[in-house]
Amino acid sequence: MAEPRPVASLTAGLLARKGTARPAMRPQLHSFGFDESPRLPPVHNDAFSPEDDLGWNDMGEDSAPAEIPGGVVAITPHTPVADEAPQPEVLRQIDSLVDVITRKAAMDARVAAAEAQAMPRPSRRKGEALKEGRKAAFTLRLDAERHLRLRIAAAIESRSAQAVVAEALDHFLNAIPGMDDLARRARDQ
Repeated sequence: MAEPRPVASLTAGLLARKGTARPAMRPQLHSFGFDESPRLPPVHNDAFSPEDDLGWNDMGEDSAPAEIPGGVVAITPHTPVADEAPQPEVLRQIDSLVDVITRKAAMDARVAAAEAQAMPRPSRRKGEALKEGRKAAFTLRLDAERHLRLRIAAAIESRSAQAVVAEALDHFLNAIPGMDDLARRARDQ
């Protein structure tokens, strides 16, 4: 019976071009567990430096330090281009268009503000939310320090900031004598 031939594989050396071309990657000399044949000792030469990760040499050439030319002197002194050339016509036109658009936008804003002042505001029916039993809403503006302290207090007490403010408002209103009578009269009107 014929002996089976070993599995053929293409190595980096076989894939390289003829002549002086070197493979782009050094041969992998470790075993993957399925092939227990003996491996060659690691090769360290100019083409395959040990610092190269996996032996990749993307440019296909040795990494020799570049020669830096010394003593190069400029023939003419360097002057910035902006100092030499006047501003192009296109840039001057763009600047003038920006000025025109800015002035037009400012004029439109003034006209819109004047029209907004001239328009009658829609009348709001006051007290409807309270009469229908809904809650009334308003905006409370606080400085940053009070806002921070309110959030911390609400977090410590495990309550919402609204509940904390409502309780403080109740304490304040209960401290004013005759407040309940005044509120009752206002509701009855």
